[in-house]
Amino acid sequence: MNLKCNHYSPVFKSFSPPFRFFLPAACYKLSLMNKASPKKSGNIQICVIGDVMLDVFAYGTVNRISPEAPVPVLDIETETFHPGGALNVCNNLIALGVNTGIISAYGDDFEGFRLEELCERAGIDNKGLIRDADRVTTCKTRFFDKDEALIRTDREQRVAVSPETEQKLESAMRRALPSADACILQDYNKGVLTPELIKATLSEAKKRNIPVFVDPKFENLEQYTGTFVIKPNLHEAEYILKRRIRGMEAAKNAAETLFSTLSPRHILLTMGADGMILKDAGRLLHIPARRIEKADITGAGDTVIATLAAYYCSGMDMEESAEKANLAAAEVCAHPGVSTVTVKTLHKDR
Repeated sequence: MNLKCNHYSPVFKSFSPPFRFFLPAACYKLSLMNKASPKKSGNIQICVIGDVMLDVFAYGTVNRISPEAPVPVLDIETETFHPGGALNVCNNLIALGVNTGIISAYGDDFEGFRLEELCERAGIDNKGLIRDADRVTTCKTRFFDKDEALIRTDREQRVAVSPETEQKLESAMRRALPSADACILQDYNKGVLTPELIKATLSEAKKRNIPVFVDPKFENLEQYTGTFVIKPNLHEAEYILKRRIRGMEAAKNAAETLFSTLSPRHILLTMGADGMILKDAGRLLHIPARRIEKADITGAGDTVIATLAAYYCSGMDMEESAEKANLAAAEVCAHPGVSTVTVKTLHKDR
């Protein structure tokens, strides 16, 4: 079945290692997407490159204060482990019925082996994961007293990967892109997306006419100039523009400035409870957010970029895709912790 994408129009190609897999569950979800979308959709393959991490949620009860220091003692009752960062993007794509593989680096440690297990369990192709004994796998652990957050601890390494690992990542990228309909660069500034890897990826994607969706952090912004979509949030936009953004008019002006400065095909500025602003050459559109009484924003940005790319590759235009991404963000923010959204959920009101 052919896949038609607006502007880029990549044709679905036979899957080749390291990204060949297609689960029965994914077949079911893609059939839902075919019914939900007015445009023809085929087997979508999206390559995700970026920083991976392990998200840990520890829940328990505080019943006493430590005699060693005036701090609460948390009796941990349950722990859950989730693929985070760029792997959460992959997890969201899988939930939407999209085939995906990850390209990243991680440490030779317990957290890294746990990520391997989670990838296999979720159906994420992890042959592009490069184990590096000199790195530490990023791990973010959140502690809760019942449903109330107490503290988050981070164990990570914010340095660029070694030249040897960088070369392995580039090789994995060159193997993956020929079978990809889109590429997502998920940058958490942990060191996987080096300027050299970004440049090589954008060059290869341009050669193959593959749209690149970028979820940036604070560094490397100038490296992403001219990409298909750049999706900063308000905090990142303030850092880039070096000014505070308060109010809708200021946000619209910020989107205009980002568009003219970074020259992407589209800017999608996410603003939490205030929704999103989509800016391109022909429009400046505000997409209001759905109201949520108690929002948990953990992983919402990952959901947005995954949903945006998935629906665009299914044949929707950018405005429709952004509206679906906005709805998906509201769905995951309504649930505590890291969660995903399905095509059936996004179309339940149709």
